[in-house]
Amino acid sequence: MSQTKHSSQKSHKRNNILFLLIFLFIASGVAYAFYYYLYAQYYESTDDAYVSQNIIYVTPQTSGVVKQIFVHKTQYVTKGQLLGRLDTRDANLSFEQAKSTLAQTVRKIKALHIQAKESKFNVALATLKMQKAEADFKRNQVLEKHHAIAINKFEHLEYAYKEARQNLQIMRQKHKAIQALIKDVNISKNPQVQNAILALKRSYLNLKRCNIYAPHSGIVTKKNFSIGENVSLQTTLLAIIPTNGFWVDANFKETQLRHIKVDQNVKLYSDLYGKNVVYHGKVVGISAGTGAVFSLLPPQNATGNWIKIVQRIPIRIALNAKELQKYPLHVGNSMVATIDIHKQNTAPLSKKKITKNKNLSTLLYKNAMQEATAMAHEIIRKNI
Repeated sequence: MSQTKHSSQKSHKRNNILFLLIFLFIASGVAYAFYYYLYAQYYESTDDAYVSQNIIYVTPQTSGVVKQIFVHKTQYVTKGQLLGRLDTRDANLSFEQAKSTLAQTVRKIKALHIQAKESKFNVALATLKMQKAEADFKRNQVLEKHHAIAINKFEHLEYAYKEARQNLQIMRQKHKAIQALIKDVNISKNPQVQNAILALKRSYLNLKRCNIYAPHSGIVTKKNFSIGENVSLQTTLLAIIPTNGFWVDANFKETQLRHIKVDQNVKLYSDLYGKNVVYHGKVVGISAGTGAVFSLLPPQNATGNWIKIVQRIPIRIALNAKELQKYPLHVGNSMVATIDIHKQNTAPLSKKKITKNKNLSTLLYKNAMQEATAMAHEIIRKNI
């Protein structure tokens, strides 16, 4: 009897546990249903998101040996700040040679202008001589018909006339040749002078480029040049990371993109500061392809061992500038991004035109050409 009672109690206890588990399962399902219909269906989230920024690589614009370095890694530099300097001796020699060549060319063209005047006088003189010889020949031609002049004297006059006529042609051709070289009245417009001016500008610009400046403000990183190193145009000296204009590339699964649109609000937090610091951003665009397509070895999906894998596509998210000033981020920081997809009346991601960042511009050596032009004009003025 006691054994039957004990078995009944055990069965009753088992049923209570089973009912409790069923209740918890149903409650969890109801709770998840409420969570999905009230919250989850209106948000898409991913932890595959990273901070990005325009990385500005500084390369020398002329080759040479590094003479001085004025920066180090992690240093903040301002736009136009001197970062380093190359040895200027070769560039100085080329510049001085270009100045001498320009002066010599100007004097040569000036001499041609003088020769042009002289050749014009020579043409006039040759014309007078030809006219005199022609007159003598024609006058004596009548006498020769009546045998009133010696035949050898008449032949001499005929030869002199032909010679004068040929000499006039030669003088005219020489004058044309000189005129072709100095077609432009203004010496500075002469092609030879223009070539010399261009050589001067190029040499002066190369001299200026021995000074290496920061094209943009930011933090120096990846500095890989040293004193005495011979650098070329292909050498990357360092990289500069601007301290503003960060964005986030969030890699969402393709199954999450259906309701994601431009200008939707995004909340983000980073592992750097934790969940207590929330960033606010907006969706601004979508990549043209998945990350796998642009990898070093893109997948060959036409092979026989193909396995279907849900791909991820980068979504670009703009961050709030004021929040970045308060809580700075670094390139490559991992983020968790959650997009609020309530807003559905904006353009699809593929139709959004991302405007160019107008802040990323540089005007290094902007005055070098003006300075070189002024020097060229001064050299021309002194040698005319």
